[in-house]
Amino acid sequence: MKIVIMADSLAMAREGETTVPFDVTYPYLLDQSLRRRFGSEAPLVIERGMRRRTIEYVLDEWYELVDLRRAEVVVVHVGIVDCAPRVFLRRERQFVENLRPAFLREAILSNVHRHRRAIVNLRKKVYVPADRFNALVGQVVARARASKLRSLVIVNIITPPAEMDERSPGFIKNANVYNHILKTHAETSGAHLIDLDRMIKGAGGAEQLTVDGIHLNEAGHALLAEEIENHVLRLI
Repeated sequence: MKIVIMADSLAMAREGETTVPFDVTYPYLLDQSLRRRFGSEAPLVIERGMRRRTIEYVLDEWYELVDLRRAEVVVVHVGIVDCAPRVFLRRERQFVENLRPAFLREAILSNVHRHRRAIVNLRKKVYVPADRFNALVGQVVARARASKLRSLVIVNIITPPAEMDERSPGFIKNANVYNHILKTHAETSGAHLIDLDRMIKGAGGAEQLTVDGIHLNEAGHALLAEEIENHVLRLI
């Protein structure tokens, strides 16, 4: 069995103030646990985390990461990047970051930092609007059916903490809307939904299981790895 994990940065190691080493991430923990259990017959776990991955990239890379690898189980773990309120969209941010002279760029970014809340409130921009997210999740479900997967696993979005919503108004509301979209598609398609948001809340909350309100800490990764493994064992 081949298990492909198509995720954003929540599946990846982190460095800096919120250090999370690779060997505590949930794809690694899943792989090691299956190897201990099945030895040379263990399912192959193929982790393809990508920072800032949205549902759009899942579709763009489906053929390469799923079909060519003949995956039987695909874990799709995106959404937070899609729904987070933004000051700049991707092309706008790239334009500002490449702006010269440097003092002009720094002046713009400094002003944006001071007035972020007001700008976000005014613009109400996200990378992937809810209606487009809904349509693209539907396309992922259709691709999974065409690929004849044994299981499409969808991991939902952790509700951001109140302080993030204060800085980026609408963040919590967006997470709830996008989670409802994921839940609806799972219920109508037979995809397996892992309600990570509920799991985190039930196991002590984001303060106990994340490093910053969104990205999992060691305990959070272990929780998700165990949940995915339990699903895989039921398939086997």
